[in-house]
Amino acid sequence: MGAPDDDARTVEAKTRPSAQGEAPELSLDPLVSLSSLEVGDIIGEGGMGIVRTAMQRSLARPVAIKVARPGATPDDAQRMLREAWVTGFLEHPGVVPVHDIVKGDAGAPVVVMRRIQGVTWEDCLADVALAKREGARDLLEHNLRVLLRVAEIVEFAHTRGVVHRDIKPANVMLGPFGEVYLLDWGLAVGLGGEATAHLPRPEESREMAGTLQYAAPEMVGMGGGLIDERTDIYLLGAVLYEIATGVPPHGAASTAKMLEAIASTPPRCPPTMPARLIATCSRAMQKDPARRHASVSELRHDVLDFLRSRDCERLVAEAEAIVAKLAEACQHGASRQRIYDLYGECRFAFREVLRVAPDDEAAVIGREVAATLVIEHELARDPRVALALVEEATAVSSELASRVRAAAGAEEKRLAGLSRLAHDQDQRVGRRARVVLFVGLGLAWSSSHVFADAIGPVTHVRFAIGGLLALLPISFAWIGWRALSHTAFNRRVLLSLALMVVAQSVLFFAGLRLGIDVFSLRVLQIGLWTTMAATASIHLDRRCWPMTCGLALALGVTLVWPEARAIASVLGIWGVTANLAVLGSRWGARTSQRG
Repeated sequence: MGAPDDDARTVEAKTRPSAQGEAPELSLDPLVSLSSLEVGDIIGEGGMGIVRTAMQRSLARPVAIKVARPGATPDDAQRMLREAWVTGFLEHPGVVPVHDIVKGDAGAPVVVMRRIQGVTWEDCLADVALAKREGARDLLEHNLRVLLRVAEIVEFAHTRGVVHRDIKPANVMLGPFGEVYLLDWGLAVGLGGEATAHLPRPEESREMAGTLQYAAPEMVGMGGGLIDERTDIYLLGAVLYEIATGVPPHGAASTAKMLEAIASTPPRCPPTMPARLIATCSRAMQKDPARRHASVSELRHDVLDFLRSRDCERLVAEAEAIVAKLAEACQHGASRQRIYDLYGECRFAFREVLRVAPDDEAAVIGREVAATLVIEHELARDPRVALALVEEATAVSSELASRVRAAAGAEEKRLAGLSRLAHDQDQRVGRRARVVLFVGLGLAWSSSHVFADAIGPVTHVRFAIGGLLALLPISFAWIGWRALSHTAFNRRVLLSLALMVVAQSVLFFAGLRLGIDVFSLRVLQIGLWTTMAATASIHLDRRCWPMTCGLALALGVTLVWPEARAIASVLGIWGVTANLAVLGSRWGARTSQRG
């Protein structure tokens, strides 16, 4: 309490022998004079004394001093000294520290302590503005957090063997920076150890002390229990009752009515009070101390659990509102980004709730509803995405999971079929092989027309069989050149070539049967080529129009100048070869650009 290196300023409180059942009496060694202080104005009055401002000259710091009221008894002085001793003994941030004790007028003790700024909790129990400034969601949350701070102070005092006995909002000071102080330790009793050297034991304190509006039954001789830590638990429960209802639990107009209310504890809680707080209050304020919370820590955890549950309820309510927006977004076909933004928000909120309260039913249900909405939405768009969401989701119905897996399997099969179809129509496959085949057939074909007359007699059978010989390289390409038979597009090209070869052979066999001369048939052959080229332009690729036009021109020249048939035929064949070669090299490029 005093400076340890200055024996002249140290106060030693000694216990004088007392009669059986009386509280130990504190004696005072010579004290430092009041002249060391510059006394100021009155800033408060309590049951035992008056509190004034002062300036401690030795350290040039502002302090507060507590002096006995005029006409105070020696017992009052003893209580002041006990309070000074216990606050110095506890040394807790929530207990106002005592700096010194000096002699006042007529040798009365003057307690020098830290000057604290603030207001009593009693004066701001209903201060909504203060609650908001402190960052609380509402007044109840703010007051419960103050109660938790007070409970921490009381719990610390219990570890040092000290019971307060007068816990109430009027004895709690709130500082401007969130400080919480528990004041007025003058009624404290010691339960053992060093505390009993200067404090009365519960069995030695016969007087009815404390505040009846909050008092436990054992404090007024009811219930048969002794005063101990559970007495403070009752008082904390009484303060909790006032926080929740706005009135003290024993707030009757007369002493008799208050005693009657104390005897009928626990008090009846209004139905508007949250169920968790009703349970906590009822347990803390049981008439039988053995049925109360076993420790202040246990009571604190009940209050903390209630605050957590309120936070969880708030988060669940916010998340459910987001789920409603998510349902609307899915129903009206909002953008994918909007849907997933909402889904992410409500998932985060539900996850936070379940982190604190893993068994919160509303959060579990809400999380499943949100996941179901997004999965159902994706199921109609892309079952594969829906399947990924099912595998990621913590819990969805087995029926929905089965539907999604079935739809995803069907979608995979459909996409596999489309992939095979796309490969079948891919013009890039076998592009070089087609060019080689077209050029080779074109050269062979044109050569056969150039040297037809020099090779041998011109007959129907020769041209019919000679044409069929072109089936050999086409067949070899089909069988041996996998790139040309692997896709439907290349197979159509080969079949078209084979059809043209067979068609012109049939033309010559038919001419032989009908008696049409070979020259006329060779002119008709150019017409057949023109027809096949036009068909290719329509059904295969419209870019076959150059060879169609070239063959049509060759047919016209032959009809006008029959002697120019050979040259016109060769030029037409070369045009077909060039056109097909160019197309063969560009078919794949066109497909790639389109893709």
